Amino acid sequence: MLLTDELIERRHEDIDAGLARLADSLTHHRATGPQALADALLTDLIPPAGATDYAALIILRR
Repeated sequence: MLLTDELIERRHEDIDAGLARLADSLTHHRATGPQALADALLTDLIPPAGATDYAALIILRR
């Protein structure tokens, strides 16, 4: 998985909170395929008010 910092960093929030959100989302959706995982991660990680910048996510599964 590759992602841009827009998905985990938020102003006025410690980076560890964003990394914890990412870890929780990955754990929750670990059994899904790559497309469903990408959709779930974007839903879980983009702030409710929307992204303030461009976000990118690449998922490869072997």
